[in-house]
Amino acid sequence: MTARLQIVLSVALVALLGVDRSEARTWSDSSGRYTVDAELVALGDGAVVLQRADHHLVSIDVEQLSAADQQYLASEEAKRAAQGIADQQQTWTTRGGLTILGNVVDYVIKDVTVQRRRGKVYVNDRVFDNLPDVYQKIVPRVVGHFEEKPLDDKASLESWLTHTKGRPSTYRCEGVILELPSGDEYAIPFFLLRDEDLQVLQPGWERWVAAQDDYEGRASLSEDLRALAAAQQQDRQVTQQVARLQLAMQAVDTGVTSLWEVTLYPGRGVAGSPLWVVVPGRDSRQATAAAISRNPGYVAGPVRRVSR
Repeated sequence: MTARLQIVLSVALVALLGVDRSEARTWSDSSGRYTVDAELVALGDGAVVLQRADHHLVSIDVEQLSAADQQYLASEEAKRAAQGIADQQQTWTTRGGLTILGNVVDYVIKDVTVQRRRGKVYVNDRVFDNLPDVYQKIVPRVVGHFEEKPLDDKASLESWLTHTKGRPSTYRCEGVILELPSGDEYAIPFFLLRDEDLQVLQPGWERWVAAQDDYEGRASLSEDLRALAAAQQQDRQVTQQVARLQLAMQAVDTGVTSLWEVTLYPGRGVAGSPLWVVVPGRDSRQATAAAISRNPGYVAGPVRRVSR
């Protein structure tokens, strides 16, 4: 059996059998009044990403969780579960059907400079022939996209470059960084990816760009991207962006008001993440109004009662 066939069979086996999932458990906030049944997806710096049975993801600050949950997250069991998901090989597909094996690391804005000099093609000052095979297929497509030329391999790229007379051509690309199986990291432009993958990877882009002067904000969005990509590779029904839990629980009078979880989505022009806002209210309408009043510019989504 050839090495290539072994790799293909290994990938197929993983796709068929999936990977070990952490079991769903009941998570609670520090007051014990809000709970959510969910699986652990990712552990970040100060936050945890969970997945509910309805395929939705939420990011919760660790300090908001109960002491028991915080103790669990500090355990080797939790760390192994999260790391196992993060390390699982991801597969992404271009519009032309090219399959790319690589794990999403971050968003990126990157210039790609292509030049032919001394009879060789250089990409960002690296010899084209020394690039990973998959990137040798991607680079001509990047140039072809911007130049509106049907470039799809080294021969067509080199033929086009001969007409530039050694002049370097630079293209600014917006997309994601993938860590290839070799450990090398390469930028993949959004415009190359198929729509199904863009639905997962692109929605958080504008928030990441808007947070250019906010290091912690960008780091948090990058963690969300990695968690979402990893979760979606295990469960294709995961398509929603990672929401953030916002607890706004004042005293709840038993029998008079209930706690409600109101999902809010950023409206037009609002560079924010989706939210799960937990607020008290006599009914869902009152709870929704309270959640929106705390988050101007957001629009209401699903509402569910979390206590009676």
